Amino acid sequence: MLRKVLESLPFVHHQPPLTIPLRKAIVMSLQRPVDLKQIEFYLEKQLKKDVEKTIDELKYGIQYLRKKRFFKRDSSNLYVAGVRAICQYDANLGIDFGMEFIAEMPDMRAIRTLVTYLNRTKRFEEIPSILQHSKDSSYSREKRNQVVQNTSTLSDIDDENIFPWTFELEKPLKLSKKPSYFRHKFDDMSFSSVEGITPEVELAGKIKIGKTAKPTAALARFEFYDANFRQIHPARITGLTHSKNVGWYSYLRQENATGDFLITFELPESCAYANIGLQTWHAKTSVKILPGFEVRASSINQFHLDFNRFMHDVEHCDSKEIVFMFSGTTYVQDVRANRPIRLTRELMKRGIPVIFNYHRWRRTDEHPEYAGDLLFQIPIDVTKQFMAKIAKIKTSKKKIFVVSYPHPIIPKILNRFKVNGWMNLYDARDDWEEFQKVGQAKWYNSGIEKYIVRNCDHVTAVSWPLGKKLDAYDPLSPVQIVPNALSPNFLSQRYKWKGSSKVKIGYFGHLTSSWFDWDSLIEIANMRPDYHFEIIGHSAPEDLELPSNIDLMGPKTHPEINIIAAEWKVAIIPFKPGLLADAVDPIKIYEYMALDLPTVSFRMPQIDSYPYTITVETNEEFGFALDEFVRYRPKKGALKRWLANNTWGDRIDDMLRLSNQQRNDGLALLGVKE
Repeated sequence: MLRKVLESLPFVHHQPPLTIPLRKAIVMSLQRPVDLKQIEFYLEKQLKKDVEKTIDELKYGIQYLRKKRFFKRDSSNLYVAGVRAICQYDANLGIDFGMEFIAEMPDMRAIRTLVTYLNRTKRFEEIPSILQHSKDSSYSREKRNQVVQNTSTLSDIDDENIFPWTFELEKPLKLSKKPSYFRHKFDDMSFSSVEGITPEVELAGKIKIGKTAKPTAALARFEFYDANFRQIHPARITGLTHSKNVGWYSYLRQENATGDFLITFELPESCAYANIGLQTWHAKTSVKILPGFEVRASSINQFHLDFNRFMHDVEHCDSKEIVFMFSGTTYVQDVRANRPIRLTRELMKRGIPVIFNYHRWRRTDEHPEYAGDLLFQIPIDVTKQFMAKIAKIKTSKKKIFVVSYPHPIIPKILNRFKVNGWMNLYDARDDWEEFQKVGQAKWYNSGIEKYIVRNCDHVTAVSWPLGKKLDAYDPLSPVQIVPNALSPNFLSQRYKWKGSSKVKIGYFGHLTSSWFDWDSLIEIANMRPDYHFEIIGHSAPEDLELPSNIDLMGPKTHPEINIIAAEWKVAIIPFKPGLLADAVDPIKIYEYMALDLPTVSFRMPQIDSYPYTITVETNEEFGFALDEFVRYRPKKGALKRWLANNTWGDRIDDMLRLSNQQRNDGLALLGVKE
C-alpha cells in the first residue's frame, strides 16, 4: 500500500537526462511491470557494437539509479538484465561483472543466474561466495550440496560446515566452540620453484575480543588436501602446532588494541586446498572474526623474491659500493626524512644500492614494494630472518654496514658481517641513554651500545659531546664527528623571505615536554609581549595555558612551513638544557638557515659556532638574543654559502672516505666546513 502511495507522487516518476549513457535501458528499468527480456535484447545489441563501452556505461547506469532513485528495485532490474545479457555474450565476462555488484545488490535473480553460469563454466569453487548473499536457505543448501558433489568426496567435512572462503563477509562472524570451516584453494605459488625459498602463506585478519581475554581465546585449525582432495598428513609444519584433539592449529593472537592477527606457516608439499576452521577455545566473552580476513602468500617469500631481483640489479649497476642501512626509522619517505633516510636518498642519487631496514608498528602494515630503483626496503621483524642472507651476499663491491641505532640484535650478528667482508660503521645520531631517561627509547641498553662501539670498524657521531662520550667506550678507532646537513627538497624553489609588520618568532619540530621547554617559552613570551611566537609541530602537552602571543599551529608540511616562515624574523630552539640537548645537532637549524633566518637556542655545544646562531643559558639571555636578531637581517648570501659546504652529499663523502681509512688516533672532525 505504501509503495502505491509513493509511486503516485510526482517526484517519483523520474526521467533520466537525455545525455546519460544507455538512457533507453535505464528508462525500461523504471517501467512497471518491468520487461527484463526487452532490456536484455537491447543490451545484447549494444554489446555486439562495443563490449567495453557498453559494460562501462551499464556500471554507470546502475550507480546512477542507486543514487537517484527511491526504489532499489530499479537499479536491480538493470543489474539483473545486464548480468544475463553479458553472460549470454561471454559467460566469464558476465560472471566477473555480476560478482562486482553482488555484495551491494544481493538480488536472487542475479544470484541464480551467476550460479547457473558458474556451473556451466565449471568454476565450482566460486559458488559458495555467491551463495552467502542468498536469502533462500533451501536454494543455498541445494547448491552447496552440488558443489560438494562436484569438487570433493570428503567424508569428514559436514556440508553444514562448508562456508565460502571469503574476505567479503559483510558482517562479523561470531565464533563458537564448534569450528566454522572455510575452504581455500592455493593458486600457483610463483615462488615455489625458486631455489632457497620454502613456500609459506599467511592467514591475516582482525578479531574482536574483550581486552581481558586470554591470548588463547580463539584458534584456527587446518586440514590440508592435494589436488585430488586427498588429505595430507605432514610430519611437521613450520608455524603450526599439532595435537591429537585439534590437529594442526595456531591461536589467533591479536596485536594490541587493533585486533590484527597474523599466522604464518609453511605450506605442505603438494598442498592444493586447505580447510580452515575458526573457533573459540579459552573464551569467556564473545569472539568475532571481522570481514576482510584472507589467506595470502607470505611476505617473507615476497621479500626473498624481491631481494633476489635487487641483487641482480646490484650486480649490473656501476656502483663500487653497497650499503646496508640499519635505520630504526620509518621506510624512506619525504614526510619523516630524518638522518638515515636523507643519507639513503643521497646514496641513491649517486647510484649506490641500499638495503634499508626500517621500523613498522604492526606486521600487518603495508610495506613498499621493490621497484628496481636500487633500494630494497625491509622491516625489522623480517630483517631478523634475513640477516644471515644479507651477511653472506657475494659481490665484488665494497660492503658497508651502517648501524644507525643500538638495536639488541646487532651484537648477535656484527661479527658475522665482519667475517663476511663488511665494513661496520656505527653512526650515532642521538644520545640514546639520555632519551631513555626522559621516557623515550625504552629498548635502550648501555651494554649493547658499548659492545657496538667497541666492535665496529668505525664510529661516527653528530656532535662533539656525543663523540667524546662514545670515545670513552674505547672504540677500535677514534670517533669521527659527522654532523647533520640540509635536505635539498626542504626549501621551495620560489622561497623568498618577506617579513611582516609584526615581529614573528618561529619554531617547527617535535613538541614533547620531555625536551621542549614550555615553561621557559611561556616566560620568554610574557617578557616580550610585542613578539608573536608561532609554534609548529606535534605531540604538544594537552594541558598548556599559553599567553595570547603564542600561537600553537599544529603540524605542517614543508611547503606550508615555507609560506609561514617567510614572515618570521628569528627562529628558535627552546630545548631544555642538559646532556640530551648537548648531544644534538638539530637538522632544523640547517633548515632555519635555508629559510634565511638567524637562530636563538638554549645551550647546544655543537651549534655554538654556526653562523647567525646564538646559544644562551637563561630565559633573560634568550630574550636579549631575540632583541639582537630582530634588529637586522643576516648578511645577504652568508647562510647559503655556509650551507653549500654542509650538504648531505658532503656527509656521504665523509662516510665513504672513512670506510677506506686506516685506523688512527685522536678525535677528528669530518663534518662542518667554515
